[in-house]
Amino acid sequence: MKITLSRFSLLITVIMILTLTIIFAVGSPIAGLAHTVERDDTLTPLSTQNDLCTVVSSPVNPAQLSSNHSPWTDSRMRAAEPYPLPIFIYNPTATAPQQFSGDPVFIPGEPPDDFSPASQQQIPGTLSAEALLGYTYPAPYTRYENFDDYTRFPYSTTGVLFFSQNGRDFRCSAASIGNNALWTAGHCVHDGSGSTDGWSSDFLFAPAYKDGSMPFGSWTSNQSATCSGWKEDGNFQVDFGGVLLEENTSGKEVDEVVGSLGFAYNLNPNQHWFSLGYPSQSPFDGKTMQICAASFARNDAGFGFPFPIAIGCDQTRGSSGGPWIINFSGSQGNTNYINGNNSYRYIGFGEEMYSPYFGEQAKELLNFLSNETRLRTNIHIPIVVTGD
Repeated sequence: MKITLSRFSLLITVIMILTLTIIFAVGSPIAGLAHTVERDDTLTPLSTQNDLCTVVSSPVNPAQLSSNHSPWTDSRMRAAEPYPLPIFIYNPTATAPQQFSGDPVFIPGEPPDDFSPASQQQIPGTLSAEALLGYTYPAPYTRYENFDDYTRFPYSTTGVLFFSQNGRDFRCSAASIGNNALWTAGHCVHDGSGSTDGWSSDFLFAPAYKDGSMPFGSWTSNQSATCSGWKEDGNFQVDFGGVLLEENTSGKEVDEVVGSLGFAYNLNPNQHWFSLGYPSQSPFDGKTMQICAASFARNDAGFGFPFPIAIGCDQTRGSSGGPWIINFSGSQGNTNYINGNNSYRYIGFGEEMYSPYFGEQAKELLNFLSNETRLRTNIHIPIVVTGD
């Protein structure tokens, strides 16, 4: 009996050590590139935009840019890892009423220069804010591979974002939002550790990417931005980021060539979204654009206000940063509004995706990206389209 108890005690001790090791290994949001994280349910709700989103941007050192970056060859792109999609180990918190900080705002996007926009802009309606609709898990959704022409607006605005972070090459998803800027997830531009070394670099954006082909070419950058709440604390309430691109080798800005999505914020969460992304983990291979069509499922009240939003969607790692578009309308012109981005999910809830709520915090980052004048380094990250 004593021997049995001793062995049992030893077993319990080993389990406790292993458990603590795992918790400490994944305790920080993305630092060390752990893809499974533990949520702090004691977070105090934050109510002002400055609590969460003082916009911070990456440092740019022209001397470093000229020496630290190797060409983005075909083989380097193929070897880039899909960025780990953050996955929490606790169950999501039940839906709670979302608070609104202002009137709904819709900012139109622009089709590419060679596109004839619709003669009449269609403004999306919002449902009553009195009660959230929502679903229990699993929420209904339809996920399909883009069967349309990838170079057709608004599909053309979305593509694969290649970059380096902490010495490794990764890939996320991103979309053009005007002013030669991209919208993506915060964890794609900074690891959320608070460190200056956590910034991503060596960005290459390939819009309308398909089967390794880049029909519009590529745009590069080393400048990005996110909210202080993400950079310093890895707070998923503000897991969004932006990249400020250089002109391409033909002197064109990305939105001149592929167009840009509109932007909507302070909306009632009762919306229907089309979530676009390039998931790269099985059963996907990252070669095609996948789309989830889904309506509001629930808020994640565990983070405090503003509550992140869930929809039904089974996209995997590599889809991070992909836009959630409302009033998705094919080639109708100024009707496609980004109103979310792929951010995180929970263990055991593989058919559900969360996005930060787009409120005043998202507006702060958008304002920065829409008005920022880039530091022109005259240094383009080398790109080799074919060959190794």
